Amino acid sequence: MGLLSDPNRRRALISLLTRLNAPICVVCYMAGVAWFMGLAFEPFTLRTYMSENAMGSTMVEEHFPAGERALATGREFAAHKKKAGGMPVDWLVKTMQSRGLEVFTQRFSRTLPFPDENKERYMVKGTNVYGILGPLELPAVGLLLGLAQYFRNQVFWAKDIIFLVNEHDLIGMQAWLEGYHHTNTTGMDWSPLQGRGGSIQAALSLELSSDVITSLDLVLEGLNGQLPNLDLANLFYAFCQKIGVLCTTQGKLQRNDWDSVSGYSHAVQTMMLMVMKQASGRSWGDHGLFLRYHIELPPSRASTVSVSTRLTSPPLAGSWKECIVS
Repeated sequence: MGLLSDPNRRRALISLLTRLNAPICVVCYMAGVAWFMGLAFEPFTLRTYMSENAMGSTMVEEHFPAGERALATGREFAAHKKKAGGMPVDWLVKTMQSRGLEVFTQRFSRTLPFPDENKERYMVKGTNVYGILGPLELPAVGLLLGLAQYFRNQVFWAKDIIFLVNEHDLIGMQAWLEGYHHTNTTGMDWSPLQGRGGSIQAALSLELSSDVITSLDLVLEGLNGQLPNLDLANLFYAFCQKIGVLCTTQGKLQRNDWDSVSGYSHAVQTMMLMVMKQASGRSWGDHGLFLRYHIELPPSRASTVSVSTRLTSPPLAGSWKECIVS
């Protein structure tokens, strides 16, 4: 305290700091960069772990026996989509009802500030179809319907499960979320929802591009850098390891040779890709819109590499995706 209370010493300290201002700034900047680059160094990071024991992969049934049925349903959906020239709403409603779901539809429209990439149109109109499975009772679409039929037999579950097929990607998803939560932050026109399943606790969003899955990529970045609960991402990664499916982040596999130059370079590339995506502020999938409503979910995109695994599902058809919320 004496150094700062003495006017002469205080002036001397200020003079010293003024003379060394540039070198101090350079040193602090370099230290910050070095610390940031150290985040990709293995000893400074934590591997996949679970902080909530109840979410362990040993607590649930791990095998889904209806993969072939889901594949057939996905192909049937693709045929009806081609015949209808758009979302086969009537077929979806009838099929979901046959699975024992309480089915509802929602129409929406939005005027775009710029024409969309596909049809150069300013007005986008579509229909969302969703079904609710209560506790007493394309490829992605085929898997969704297969899961609905499988879940129907799990009578011990205490949560409602909502199966949603949304049209026009983010636009349809935003319309459904606004209708479900009685908000309108985008000025979009949508019809009120006729059915609800209570407060949404968590959600799962899948994008499937083939009927043979050999790898799953975790897409974590939401709006303005928001990220989902880490336990959900780690649980998803643990399941992939158990069933022998490759799980990547930013399209890159985790490597164990962290003490080599190539291993560290790989970790830096993965980290920088994630930083750049978070810095964009945009959502890289439907999951980002759920985070706005404080709904956690592990999003993933499936792709093919070379060999088949035990997890099979039908191919993605058009711009429709599946989302399961509970």
